[in-house]
Amino acid sequence: MGSVVCGRCLTDLGPVEKRRAFISLLVYGDEETRSWYFCANCRLWMIEFYTDVFMGEERVSVGGPYPEKACEAEVALAKTCPTPGDKWCECEAHRKLGP
Repeated sequence: MGSVVCGRCLTDLGPVEKRRAFISLLVYGDEETRSWYFCANCRLWMIEFYTDVFMGEERVSVGGPYPEKACEAEVALAKTCPTPGDKWCECEAHRKLGP
């Protein structure tokens, strides 16, 4: 996982310890970790998608910017998981945010 910057003002939103929420999901045999970053200057969200491919190379992409209200429900849901780094977790957040 690299540095995530705001898609509008280019402010560095990292390091990873500054992400507002994250969750690891099992997506068709691959592990995908979604990390939400918030730019306080622009009031926008960026989402980093880190995919650990089962039989291949890992991939990282960044989505956004998204309006502040667009990600609030997902972030709140991801924060309810007791073990967000566990792709095998069967909590409500994993069920709703997974494929």
